[in-house]
Amino acid sequence: FKIEVDGEVKEMTRGELMSYVRSDNADLRAKAYQELYRVYGEDGDILGQMYQIIVRDWKNEEVTLRHHKSPISARNLANDLPDEVIDLLLNVAEKNTGIFQRFFKLKAKLLGVKKLRRYDIYAPVAKADKAYAYDKAAAKVLESFTEFDPRFAEMAERVFKQDHLDAEVRKGKRGGAFCATVTPEKTPWVLLNYQGKTDDVATMAHELGHAIHSMLADKHSLFTQHACLPLAETASTFGEMMLVDRLLAKEPDEAVKRDLLFKQMDDAYATIQRQSFFALFEKQAHQMIADGASVDELSAAYMENLKKQFGSAVELSEEFKWEWVSIPHIYQVPFYVYAYAFGQLLVLSLYKQFKAEGESFKPKYIKMLSAGGSEAPMQVLAEAGVDVTKASFWQGGFDVLDALVDQLEKITK
Repeated sequence: FKIEVDGEVKEMTRGELMSYVRSDNADLRAKAYQELYRVYGEDGDILGQMYQIIVRDWKNEEVTLRHHKSPISARNLANDLPDEVIDLLLNVAEKNTGIFQRFFKLKAKLLGVKKLRRYDIYAPVAKADKAYAYDKAAAKVLESFTEFDPRFAEMAERVFKQDHLDAEVRKGKRGGAFCATVTPEKTPWVLLNYQGKTDDVATMAHELGHAIHSMLADKHSLFTQHACLPLAETASTFGEMMLVDRLLAKEPDEAVKRDLLFKQMDDAYATIQRQSFFALFEKQAHQMIADGASVDELSAAYMENLKKQFGSAVELSEEFKWEWVSIPHIYQVPFYVYAYAFGQLLVLSLYKQFKAEGESFKPKYIKMLSAGGSEAPMQVLAEAGVDVTKASFWQGGFDVLDALVDQLEKITK
């Protein structure tokens, strides 16, 4: 990939190129996307044909030979989830595009443009320059955990006290953040790159949530301690939401509140709506390929998918018809992406349930986390009183997001 930055043409990897889609320079954002899909577009026919072959192989093995009901059914079995639940999840997501379209219109307003371009989806809007000292950030996270249940704070404190948290930014250290559980007896390790931003405080709560999940499930063996993929982000995202709730309630600075809400909505779009529409496209593409569709017809179908997703809120450029060939998951692990949406929306729905039920929710939630990966997700959820077979449960998660956009609209008036 090649792109001009500050008057100099630079050659870079896809990862380096994608850092510019979050640039505060609108022209640079557009150039990054245009270059990305110029390269993928040049190989679009070949990549599309590769995808057609993979899809036909998937159908031959999973549907013809293994007798799965449909192509997505094979992935559902691997995730231990019924077809009906995933169909329901995707249907509810499809009906809630309006929430994100409202959000994108609000983002356009803050960026000072009439209409958001697809290039601007991840444009930064952060205004607050407030920094949190590391110790104060840790205290805020522990306070939010204590407010929910003192045991959560005690488990998080174990990570700090045993020096199992590496937060310093230094040369040679890997970027990002993660939580690593080695064995059930050991306190998990957490890696952060803490720089004092509001995002960094939320990331601390997120990764410590993972650690708490592991510690609650430490009575299980190494093979069954880890929650399955659809449930793996439950405690982490829930922990982040507890912190955000507390910060929104206590923070006097409106700019900080706005940045927090924008981060929540940006993350929700990337993990819920974007992934749901990828899965919807995959379902459509597998059927189209079975019916003999060409690569151009698949590209046209993908553009229709984007139009349905963004409505009149976002301006789409023609090169985005090649976005689908650039998604590695659809080649390597068909239908994998819906698990991201399942996990994130599950947490939002659980959080709404917590707000409605209060104290009576906590024992059920703790029981759910304590199960780790020892039971099928449907069983874990049912025992916690969660019914994912009802559209109202999934809608509850979108209702939380709708309320976040309401808050954003009030703050930005």
